[in-house]
Amino acid sequence: MSMKEHAEDLVRRRARASRMGGDEAVARQHAAGKLTVRERIDRLFDKDTFTEIGLHATHAGIAPDLVGRETPADGVVTGFGKVDGRLASVIAYDFTVMAGSMGRNAETKCNRAREIAYTKRMPMIWLIDSAGARIQEAIGSRWFTASGQLFREESIWSGVVPQVAAMMGPGAAGTAYIPALADFVPMVKGTSNMALGGPPLVKAVVGEDVTAEELGGSRVHCEVSGVGDLEVESDEACIAVVKEYLGYFPSHNQEPAGRSSPATIRSTGVKTRS
Repeated sequence: MSMKEHAEDLVRRRARASRMGGDEAVARQHAAGKLTVRERIDRLFDKDTFTEIGLHATHAGIAPDLVGRETPADGVVTGFGKVDGRLASVIAYDFTVMAGSMGRNAETKCNRAREIAYTKRMPMIWLIDSAGARIQEAIGSRWFTASGQLFREESIWSGVVPQVAAMMGPGAAGTAYIPALADFVPMVKGTSNMALGGPPLVKAVVGEDVTAEELGGSRVHCEVSGVGDLEVESDEACIAVVKEYLGYFPSHNQEPAGRSSPATIRSTGVKTRS
């Protein structure tokens, strides 16, 4: 191939990855009342400041049922940009691609996003809409050991940089631990939930029929368990409160407070924890 052909191929690959799980999957996301991962990114970061990491990633190629199949960006968008003029790093799971499951290559991208946040001392933001670990690739103890690094890092860096986990869909298993260790956890009413196992697992183990909302919806976690902090009405409101929350804090613990001071609390449809 000529250099021109390579460049054209790169443009096509980027366009394909940017379409996420495809038109039908995007339509289902919207029908569920949710923004797509890239719409969330656009609302979170200042215009033209976001730099994506690992756009061309796909699955690790070790699962027989994924041979010949693409998983655009491997189901998670990672990178960094400016939020109200200040740098922040993001890990945003894409439910349109294999339910935003945690694949091996996806988690390599996530590791890099956390490394940027923690070593460069900037806020770490998760936008969670994920079914948890991709079981087809969760083979062997080494993978689970490596994924546990995430929880160690969250614990070590608590109080060093702000850590926000916005629940904008399901957070199951691995992605349910993230908010439990974060500083601030807003949850979208009616579409977000978090639990270590879903309703089918509960049914199989104890024989009880329970909905995802009853098991770990926003009301349960914002009013009973205390894992959630705010119940909001929509994805847009969730992004707004994330930006507002970050406005009250410096980028890290060695920076003086008061760098950004919101004049008033905006009306975002927020319900505070009782």
